[in-house]
Amino acid sequence: MDPLLLGLLIVSLVLVMGGFQVAFALGACAFFYLIVNDFPLSLAAQEMALSLDKFTFMAIPLFMLAGMLMNLGGITPRIFRFANLAVGRIPGGLGHVNIAASLIFAGMSGSVLADVAGLGPMQLKTMKENGYKTDFAIGITLASSAIGPILPPSVPMVLFAVIAEVSVVGMFLGGVLPAFLIAGLLMCYVYIVGKREGYFTTAWGGWRALAGAFVVALPALLTPVIIVGGMTFGVFSPTEAAAAAVLYAFFIAAVIYRDLPWREVPQLFRSVAISATKLLFVITTALLFGWVLTVGQMTQDVASYLGETFESGWLFLLVLIIVLLVLGAVIENAILLLILAPMLLPIAVSNYGFDPIHLGVVMVFAIMLGQYTPPMGLSLFIIRDLTGLSLVRVSVAVLPFLIPLIAALLIMAYVPALTLWLPHLAGFGQ
Repeated sequence: MDPLLLGLLIVSLVLVMGGFQVAFALGACAFFYLIVNDFPLSLAAQEMALSLDKFTFMAIPLFMLAGMLMNLGGITPRIFRFANLAVGRIPGGLGHVNIAASLIFAGMSGSVLADVAGLGPMQLKTMKENGYKTDFAIGITLASSAIGPILPPSVPMVLFAVIAEVSVVGMFLGGVLPAFLIAGLLMCYVYIVGKREGYFTTAWGGWRALAGAFVVALPALLTPVIIVGGMTFGVFSPTEAAAAAVLYAFFIAAVIYRDLPWREVPQLFRSVAISATKLLFVITTALLFGWVLTVGQMTQDVASYLGETFESGWLFLLVLIIVLLVLGAVIENAILLLILAPMLLPIAVSNYGFDPIHLGVVMVFAIMLGQYTPPMGLSLFIIRDLTGLSLVRVSVAVLPFLIPLIAALLIMAYVPALTLWLPHLAGFGQ
């Protein structure tokens, strides 16, 4: 393996962990390698430009905008009320409501951070007012948001699909059943804790009240159906689906619920534009760095090493999960996807016969669990700011909930049918 390339990889990781801007850390190391090896820098400029020349990338800012519009347009309290009437009476009370609300909201936002920032304040406030322990409220609020990047529409799924050249629709369908698995295991854990702690919150309000809340929440509930259904049946492409999601979010917030604060819309567009620009800049520098790793033969060396070291594909998958869980705690999630997916996917497919959709869903979820571990767990910082508690306290609060989340990850990994049944039914995958 090229010592210079290995050294630059280590330097880039150290810079990122030290707080250096990700895009500049990766970009600087990539340019340094090209300069030392007398590559014309025009190649780097060309590679960076071509890396973003993909129509599907437009889906990322559009899905971000749709999720933020849903959050701004008064949809969150309606979802919470419906979830409360549906599952609030089960032992564990508002813990189950938290999970159900996140499951519904995930079908609109597709992001861990959007879930935590959108539902988090209401969930924490309501649970605190009803006598739930602070650590339990924080833990389930964070853990339930793990459904966001798995249930479509999912920004990380789009990112993986584009860079790994896998069907976006196939990835979306592959995340549906795992999302319900995550919710089910979390609800089992909450039920056990609820019985032990005596968490019984909401009395059964009757079918009429539940039906009324369902009708009110129905426009929001239809969002994932419209998006995924439209793509599955060929009505529109992933990017067109994202544009449809934006228009539908505007329609719900402005026409149906009439809760859209028009004065805040320009600021919303500005916020999305800035966030999307930052993300796309990170993407292009990360893809440049990945291209440099390929030019320097590192990907080929890694493939050769893995092929000689792990004869069993399932052992390879276990090691991969462990590595992703560790790296996800110290490296920004998008960077791991951008660098590791193009490197490891060909190895997993050619050497071990894994389906790209199955591996993609497992990788996305494993990396996303890094949102719950310091020092790079961004959702921990959001909850810290919402509660005013220390980062250590927040990290300890979510720790018990990692048990059902990791259990869900292992089931996804070693029961491929859970991920692949829907994609294969729709004609995607191997």
